Amino acid sequence: MKNRSLSDHKCPTCGNWMRSETKKSEKGKDIITYSCPECGLTYSAEG
Repeated sequence: MKNRSLSDHKCPTCGNWMRSETKKSEKGKDIITYSCPECGLTYSAEG
């Protein structure tokens, strides 16, 4: 299976490419926030 990079993420709502931003949580985990500039959808995932 091909390993997809974090930037290779399409919006589930409109199919546009999403921007990703990685931050560290208080517990030291990576929190990745995806945001779609087209429809405004935003969601976060732990990395």
